[in-house]
Amino acid sequence: MKRTALKRHKRLNPVSPRQAALNEEWREITDSKARELGFICQWCHRPGGYLDGHHIIKRRYNIHTKENCYVCHRLCHSFIEEHNIDVTVYRDEEAWKAKPTPKEER
Repeated sequence: MKRTALKRHKRLNPVSPRQAALNEEWREITDSKARELGFICQWCHRPGGYLDGHHIIKRRYNIHTKENCYVCHRLCHSFIEEHNIDVTVYRDEEAWKAKPTPKEER
């Protein structure tokens, strides 16, 4: 079966225009919050690397604000998601020092 150029580049699960707009909005919020924090991860407090925006209140509730954005490295974000960690618990310094951390080195 010959594949046309159109079929070759067609995505299996295309993103709707509404979802694309929400993704772009969240990316802008994450970028501006990262700039405010000096590009430092809020979880491990290390600079650099690609920073993701973690929704403090679950994404399904569509709360896309700076207050709901927790900026962290991709590895830290994966760790938070895998262990279902509530990042609001680690706002004071004592709790932050006792928090779990990913085992892998960057």
